[in-house]
Amino acid sequence: MRERISIIDRIKGCLKSWLLPHPFKIVGQVLILAVLAALAIQIIVTNVLPDNGAISLGMESLQQQMLFRRVISVLLYLAIFFITCSREKNEDEMTAQLRGEVLKEVCYVVMFFYIALKIAATIFSENIPYIMHDETSYIASIIWMLYYGRFELKMKSLRRQSRQFNL
Repeated sequence: MRERISIIDRIKGCLKSWLLPHPFKIVGQVLILAVLAALAIQIIVTNVLPDNGAISLGMESLQQQMLFRRVISVLLYLAIFFITCSREKNEDEMTAQLRGEVLKEVCYVVMFFYIALKIAATIFSENIPYIMHDETSYIASIIWMLYYGRFELKMKSLRRQSRQFNL
């Protein structure tokens, strides 16, 4: 008899194969260095050098500045994605488990700080945030619902398995 595989298990199996090869991690690290260098050069040129026009990188117009910011943002996001979603040189099950544990820890810390900041903003701000117009609340709520739903499905499955073995 064929064992039934859940959709979640299929997604987990696919996620393991979706990790990028290790060289993408190196590309991401180089991209981050390039972004930091470009930002440092922009800060030096716009803030330190005299505004006499002798030395200029062509950043005078607002359109060029916006294009520069967009390119830098895209490169930074790509670098973060490449570094985060790349395999290690020696990727084994212990490394995959460690990756999952670190992801959980980071998610808990981010959730804690997000909730603490929202509570502080609600208590100490004169403008009380209106939940229906707060996109970050939508995102946090969706993430929490997905987490809680997945957690409940896992717990239900574990309870069912434990009842089968305790018969």
